[in-house]
Amino acid sequence: MGTIIKSAAVITDNGFSAIKNATQASIKCLESAGISPDEVGLLINAGVCRDDNIMEPSIASLIQKDLSMGLDLSAENPDQSTLSFDVVNGACGFLNAVNIADSFLKNRTVRYALVVCGDAHPSRTDHAEFPYVAVGAAALLQLGADDKGFQGFGYISNDNHTPSSVSTFGRVLDFGDQGRNKINWEFDDNHLQTFGALNIELINQYLDDHQSPQIDFLLGSDLAPGFSTQVCEQSQLAQQNTRAMELFKLLQGDAHSATSIAAYDQLQNEITDLSGRTALFSAVGSGDASVCALYRF
Repeated sequence: MGTIIKSAAVITDNGFSAIKNATQASIKCLESAGISPDEVGLLINAGVCRDDNIMEPSIASLIQKDLSMGLDLSAENPDQSTLSFDVVNGACGFLNAVNIADSFLKNRTVRYALVVCGDAHPSRTDHAEFPYVAVGAAALLQLGADDKGFQGFGYISNDNHTPSSVSTFGRVLDFGDQGRNKINWEFDDNHLQTFGALNIELINQYLDDHQSPQIDFLLGSDLAPGFSTQVCEQSQLAQQNTRAMELFKLLQGDAHSATSIAAYDQLQNEITDLSGRTALFSAVGSGDASVCALYRF
């Protein structure tokens, strides 16, 4: 059986708390699906930037607490508890989380899995230099028919000795006692070209490995205006009538870890009946790394 997205939700203009945005997106997502929080057996947070630069406990557990999701563990009702943890892998985190959730669902360990994403400045305030827009996103996963949903994952990364094109760090001496409210980013001057080339390489490899399936939509990273369309036009997808979902202009910036869900949500808003259509989820980011997966509606 394939893992399908039962419901998805995106929150914008809700302030600059990654936790609050992800929590609100989760509430909207679950309400849309008609599912109570206690029915969710697995919660994975794939967001990268954290309120107050929190490292422990996991952000997933804090979101779980805010949702009152499966907090009581008892021997009599073990299925009523929720396992939660973080998967931190930049823009690729959502698809990494889906791959993990896919195993839980197919093993019948859980019935529903919720993946949440979103990044915001650790100070929970607006900063013009922060590279990502504050968006919260959530996707509820469950098993569907064999020929529906996610059909396989592909991964690629750069050479182990090649520095990442994007990095984040903190200067202890410069930050002083404000370390919880600050963050530094470094972007290689050619990171867009490097990410684009890596993303295209993976897409072409994936299509070759899967006998060039028909792809109707590309739900990919949109790091700059036209980035996703350019990847589509410069890859083997150009041989098909594939439409790239453009989000950078729509969201007024790069949604980073939330992009995949935001692209899916936008597609659902535009086209009510997607039966029989296909999409290629694709992401590229720091590492450098890229991941993609075919999705059948």
